[in-house]
Amino acid sequence: MRPVLRWPPWLGARVRRALAAGAAGAGAALACGWPHWRAQPAAAAVTLVCCGGFAVAGGLFAAGRTGRRTGAAFVAAAAAWAVTWAAAWNTGAAPLVSVFAQSVFFAAIGVGVLLYPAGRLEGAAARLWTAAAVVIMVGGQALLCAVSRPAWNGFAASVAWPALRPEHEVFHGVQRGLAAAMTLLAGALVVILVARLPRTGRLDRALTVPVAVAVTFGVSGALVVQSTLIGSDAELVDVLDVYLFQGVFATVLPLAFLGTALRARLAELTVAERMQRLLVGPLSVARVRDALRTVLGDDALDLWMWADGGYVDVDGRRMRAAPAGGAAPAGGAAGRRRHRVRTSGGEPLATVDLDAALGDHEPLVEAALVAGGRALETVRLQAAAQANLERAREARERLVRIQAAERERLAADLKHSAQQRLHALEEMLARLEGAAADPRAREHARTCRRELAEAVAELEALARGMHPAILADAGLGPAMELVAARTAVPVHLDMPPGRFPPEIESTLYFALCEALTNAVKHARADAIHLAVRPGPDGIAAEVRDDGVGGAAPDPGGGLAGLTDRVRALRGQVTVESPPGEGTTVRIVLPSGGAA
Repeated sequence: MRPVLRWPPWLGARVRRALAAGAAGAGAALACGWPHWRAQPAAAAVTLVCCGGFAVAGGLFAAGRTGRRTGAAFVAAAAAWAVTWAAAWNTGAAPLVSVFAQSVFFAAIGVGVLLYPAGRLEGAAARLWTAAAVVIMVGGQALLCAVSRPAWNGFAASVAWPALRPEHEVFHGVQRGLAAAMTLLAGALVVILVARLPRTGRLDRALTVPVAVAVTFGVSGALVVQSTLIGSDAELVDVLDVYLFQGVFATVLPLAFLGTALRARLAELTVAERMQRLLVGPLSVARVRDALRTVLGDDALDLWMWADGGYVDVDGRRMRAAPAGGAAPAGGAAGRRRHRVRTSGGEPLATVDLDAALGDHEPLVEAALVAGGRALETVRLQAAAQANLERAREARERLVRIQAAERERLAADLKHSAQQRLHALEEMLARLEGAAADPRAREHARTCRRELAEAVAELEALARGMHPAILADAGLGPAMELVAARTAVPVHLDMPPGRFPPEIESTLYFALCEALTNAVKHARADAIHLAVRPGPDGIAAEVRDDGVGGAAPDPGGGLAGLTDRVRALRGQVTVESPPGEGTTVRIVLPSGGAA
């Protein structure tokens, strides 16, 4: 049985097509420049390698996942460069075709660079540059031909040449003007590439910088070589030498692109090792998220795990809307996309929020998610537990809000209903006392009024304890000023003028009152400082006294109750109380926004 011929793994169809394009480009360059290559074998070898390499690079990009249009532009540039060597025949229309092919070569390179990596001309500047390149490179070359004779350009006088109004001075003037325009065009290309960098992701930036450097080097070298032909009539050998050096400088570009492609491929191959290195030790949802951020170069990357029929974030909070695979739901941030991850059985596992620019690096994203797949499945139960804990916290937070609203309602009911009726009863007893003729009846009425007045006072105190009216009417600042005025120890206040949500004001009021009570009863302080400061991340309150210190939260004491009340709203309480140095109680509540 005859053995079947198999290509080696590294020589796949994509590589074979690229090599075929390179061979075709080199063959075309050899045929077009044959009269010159017979006497210049070294220059022929360099040119064929450059032209073939350009075509190979373009073919590889054209067959790849990204940069396809850039690859097509490079293949076109390689073909134009091969045709440029037709000038070596120095007969017929070959020199005229050659000079225009050179213009197409440089324009195709510029357009190919601008198309990378998105595959389209992004922004008005890129489109304007493309139009200017066509006008300057092709239109400028047409003007140069119209005001010159072929001999002035280094070609035989008998070749086909559209010399409409040949004038020596005008010809050299157009040469200088065209050189200046091409210099501006090259500088604008570099500026456009550099201006893109802040808007590109970290991965694209790492690939774009080498390209920008290569463009600067290659274009600068080509312009310097071209300038040697300005100001004097050229010989054919001089023109061909310029072509040779320009080709060498231009080949730096495909080499830079191949280097970036190789770098991207290496990143895909090593992503599993990098993920494993970052995930050594105890796992958590936050740690897997941070590893993905590092590997994919996206500091804003976010991760949601599937738990109990929905997606939850690293803190267990449920998403407002279930994401669709590969696209952000309504209300998603601009420039972001969402990628759904499933288990090996096809069940939902996680959703990753990514920079939209990573869509051009889909293999790297897939490799990172596959490498982190086991870690994601490991932390799935942790995410479910965190989601249950978060639900309990939310329930407790809702309960605190309901309790605050209920206290405010009860206080209002006591003030506007029961207290008013008792005051009316007190007035009736006063009238009865005045109208009674019997001294004993007047005395009983007076006693009833006194008892009723004490009951009303106790009821008012109870209403204030439930929810002070001044807190609901004027806010936290005036309410604490009233408390400070009634405190036996001088209290120095630093309060903001604005209002906070009712549950925030209620929680802070009772917590600060408890801290003041502890300072008065246990710290034996001579002065107390109380400050509340709103900030972007939360509302911070501090009660500091100059007492004996040594305070420690007692499980059944006031500080423990204060801590529980604050934590119900996801807040934090810290107590610093070194012996003999006073006590500082700090309270931080998540910001609900000042009114």
